[in-house]
Amino acid sequence: MRTPDEPTIDALARTGTGYQARSLCVVDHQPADIIITVAAQGHFRSTVRVFDQMSLSWHLLLRADHLDYPALPTDPAHPDTLETVRERMRELHATAVWIARTARHNGSRW
Repeated sequence: MRTPDEPTIDALARTGTGYQARSLCVVDHQPADIIITVAAQGHFRSTVRVFDQMSLSWHLLLRADHLDYPALPTDPAHPDTLETVRERMRELHATAVWIARTARHNGSRW
């Protein structure tokens, strides 16, 4: 099975305090895991982790929350919520790609 280049979300998973969306995709030719967890108030936290094929482990590339981006809708059943979360997922993916490519281009700081 091939990992998709762009994040895809088909459904939102309810949690005890809100809902969660998760997608596997590719960031700068590396497998990536993007997770968005939304609390009842619309506040959210998200992470983008990239799989390092040399160390065989996941590394945090980006962490963002409702202070970095506008809050997300609180009702996962609302028809517009899924599309809003998809758009936020695309924004996080684009930011992660930019971070990874910039780091690769600039090389090590040490």
